[in-house]
Amino acid sequence: MRVNEARRNGNALLDVVIALVVLGLSGVALITLLGQTAHSVRDVRNTERLVRGASDEIERLVAYDRLQLIALVGRSSVRGWRLEIARDGSSLFDVSIATSDSTAPLLRTSLYRPVSRSDSANASTP
Repeated sequence: MRVNEARRNGNALLDVVIALVVLGLSGVALITLLGQTAHSVRDVRNTERLVRGASDEIERLVAYDRLQLIALVGRSSVRGWRLEIARDGSSLFDVSIATSDSTAPLLRTSLYRPVSRSDSANASTP
């Protein structure tokens, strides 16, 4: 009878050790998950800040007329942004904005600026 009792006590101790190991592994997994979540939230906030800034810069370009956009065709650096404007036909301008030449554009859009009579008169004037 004492042998069975000793075995039960040994099994109970083994059960406690296994439970502590499982609990410890769960705690490590939870801490790792929280760390990754915090890192993801920081990245999202940073990206959101960049996109808002790029959006503000594109909003400035929307106010430009056709001649101002023609003057900006090509790559340029404006207020810390890398801006690329390309003409796609006579009335359409493709605009992309990035943080640097080596990064992908944050935002892209097309601006339609039809040829107006005043543009035609300015183009023909020497």
